[in-house]
Amino acid sequence: KYSVEICNQAIQTVVHHMRAQVQIKTGGLTCSAGMAPHSGLAKMASDINKPNGQLLVDPHKVLEFLHPLAVRKVPGIGRVTQ
Repeated sequence: KYSVEICNQAIQTVVHHMRAQVQIKTGGLTCSAGMAPHSGLAKMASDINKPNGQLLVDPHKVLEFLHPLAVRKVPGIGRVTQ
């Protein structure tokens, strides 16, 4: 069984490599990536380090990630819901 830290590092390395390959294969286009235990959180994480960055939300630190964000950053929550 692998620790969360080892898994997080492996995920970061793979995603970094994928982003580098996108840049090479597209002639210089960059992309951002978010990694999290839920696709909605991953989308939010990808928006944090734009452009050309990545962010991993540790499964044990989801609340710490969400706490400082505006409620409108949550996918599906707009002006009316807020």
